[in-house]
Order: sequence, then structure tokens, then C-alpha cells
Amino acid sequence: MQRQLKTGISDVFPELTQDVIGRMRNAASPRLRAVMEILIRHLHAFVRESRLTQEEWGYAIDFLTRTGQICSQQRQEFVLHSDILGVSMLVDAVNHRSGVGILP
Repeated sequence: MQRQLKTGISDVFPELTQDVIGRMRNAASPRLRAVMEILIRHLHAFVRESRLTQEEWGYAIDFLTRTGQICSQQRQEFVLHSDILGVSMLVDAVNHRSGVGILP
């Protein structure tokens, strides 16, 4: 049975999110700092919204570890994951908006 997702939990440990974002203040560039802040905010929001369990997080870490272990100079599995999740195509679309019907 799928656990019900609940909203309204943005108050769960908000100081952690702010602390982690604060660690980016000495990032190599303003752009890196901004991108990392967005990533941290969205990742923390995902954990809160999904109420991710420690077991589920463990599965995710194991999945990423195994993915890294099968990567080599000739085989880059993280690119495949990016493709499967639609991230590669979205990055292209965001950076090349001239195509008809790609973006409004």
C-alpha cells in the first residue's frame, strides 16, 4: 500500500535547510552558490513532502553507490539516469529555446 503524501510539513527542521544553504556562502562563484541553494531547497522540500523514510533513503544511497561502481571511462551510467529522468532533454530545452513547440 502506498503511503499517503502529506503537505504542510515545511516546518520540519527548517533551520537545517538554512544552515546547509549558509555553508554555500563561500562557493567558488555566485552562480554555483545560487544553483546549490536551489538544489538544497528543492531536495529538502522533496524529503519533507514525501516523508522519505530512512529505509527509502538507504535504498537511494545504495542505488547511487551501485551506479557509481559500474561507471568507467567508457560507461557513464549517471548520464543514462539523467536521460531516463528527462533532465538531459530539459537542460537542452532551457538552453535552446528557439525550437517550435519546445517551450511556450
